[in-house]
Amino acid sequence: MIASTFIPVFKAVLAIFLVAIASGILVRRNIIKQPDIQSLSHITVVILLPCLFFSKIISSFNPSSFIYWWLLPLVAFAIISLALGLAYLFFYKKRKQKKAIMAVASFMNANYMVLPIATMLYTTELNEFLTYCFLFILGVSTALWSVAKHMVTASENEQISFKEMLNPPLIVSLGSILLVLIGAAPYIPSVIMIPVDFIGQAAIPIATIVLGATLGSVSIRKLPPLADAVKVVGIKLFLVPAIIILLLYKTQWLANYPLIADLLVLQASVAPATLLIVQVRKYGGNAQEVGSMMLINYAVCIFTIPAWLTFWRMLIA
Repeated sequence: MIASTFIPVFKAVLAIFLVAIASGILVRRNIIKQPDIQSLSHITVVILLPCLFFSKIISSFNPSSFIYWWLLPLVAFAIISLALGLAYLFFYKKRKQKKAIMAVASFMNANYMVLPIATMLYTTELNEFLTYCFLFILGVSTALWSVAKHMVTASENEQISFKEMLNPPLIVSLGSILLVLIGAAPYIPSVIMIPVDFIGQAAIPIATIVLGATLGSVSIRKLPPLADAVKVVGIKLFLVPAIIILLLYKTQWLANYPLIADLLVLQASVAPATLLIVQVRKYGGNAQEVGSMMLINYAVCIFTIPAWLTFWRMLIA
């Protein structure tokens, strides 16, 4: 079980982490400068991510192939809400000042970390797994580009607004889903889809570079307070996956859908969303605070992600 689960997942997480480390070294060597990171963040949010979401939704989203497709985005909301609730309890006294790190504890890297893991872990089941993963990401993306964006970029007493929630990735995601639901997706010409898909393929590696470059610019002399780090790591990498595994095991809710169960365990245990860094770089916020907390989580998750999935598979074996 360890050889078939822990090692492939560990290798996938380590590969992502090594890309981030390489980017961080380039920042430390001043080869990548702060204006470069800012520009990459802007391009990622305004061009690359909208292209990625549009191409994947239009080409992959098929509501008729899985009639309960709408449940997976709701489950994503539920897991995020669970984490937010725990973060609210742990940081209750300073919940306004700690909104950014509460977001780090609550929003998962549903796309950029899970997809590379899936490609190394699954073979014949890969396409089915990616379909479920894509549906889950619909819920995460909506929450990430609305609630999470507000939490990491807004000032202490700033209230969330409808205008603030309108950003290119969210608008394109919802618009693309609407096109699929009304049956317009097949009529989009390939002359549009091919270049959009080509551009969107750059989103994942560029976002990983932005993550690594931002983490590389984080001063290790200004790490967050130990108490805050323990709370965030405890919520994101231990409490949430433990609760999800307990619910899955006790309820047997997904006994007939082992791939979806795997997906939920992975999504509950992965590190914080890469896009939190991109949002801070694009829209403002405390990059040192968010980046240092993410740095700690990414260092720990190299071991916790494969450990949780291995534990889950041993539990149900």
